[in-house]
Amino acid sequence: MIRFGVALLALSGAAHAQSAAEIRLATEMLSEMQRPSFDNDREYCGYLAYDANGTLVATPISEGEQSSCQYDGPEDGLVMVASIHTHGRYDQDVPAESPSVGDIEADEDEGVDGFVATPGGRLWYVDTKDMIVRQLCGLNCLPQDPRFRAGDDGVIEMSYTYQELLLIESE
Repeated sequence: MIRFGVALLALSGAAHAQSAAEIRLATEMLSEMQRPSFDNDREYCGYLAYDANGTLVATPISEGEQSSCQYDGPEDGLVMVASIHTHGRYDQDVPAESPSVGDIEADEDEGVDGFVATPGGRLWYVDTKDMIVRQLCGLNCLPQDPRFRAGDDGVIEMSYTYQELLLIESE
């Protein structure tokens, strides 16, 4: 809980589009999703939404594939505001410590922002208005895959623009 408080303080001026309640619920849900994601070598995904009463809720979670996840739950009466998904099990050959171009594009196409959990336990916010991803908290902020080895993905910056991720992924 202390790590989450630090993340909120660090975030206060950076990602004004998401409320503290949304960040708190995303953190809670992604923390729960990490272990099965590591154990089953799958991404897990869902959404944060507001119900008809204006209450922030998390949708049921869907199990995806090794490197993708399609939400297959109901959306009746919900206003989706942010996607949430894990990046699966640690694999030294697969860069997974930051959101991908595909992550940003999928959220933008759906008209929502997003939250991403990495095998190293990082929490990222995907801002589709500004097309930038920001690290809300670093290594071990969320549950970390026991197989994870820091440094395999090189230096991980605190934020990346969409254009920077395009360049990184093209190398």
